[in-house]
Amino acid sequence: MDQPIPQQPQSQATDSVVDPVCGMTVQLEVARTKVLTFVHEGVEYGFCGRGCRLEFEDDPATYLSPDYVPSM
Repeated sequence: MDQPIPQQPQSQATDSVVDPVCGMTVQLEVARTKVLTFVHEGVEYGFCGRGCRLEFEDDPATYLSPDYVPSM
């Protein structure tokens, strides 16, 4: 039985999420159409661009650390 993939916290009104690498607000549906999402430990994350997605894929723990401050 397929279960839905949990998503990172998002705004219900706009279906937007925050890119964990740079801190930009991202429309999750747009990110999905551009292949700018990544599932880590069962949670789907959305990204502003390919570079942020690749950085996150290489080292998710860095960007999910409570001490990490997103920057552009």
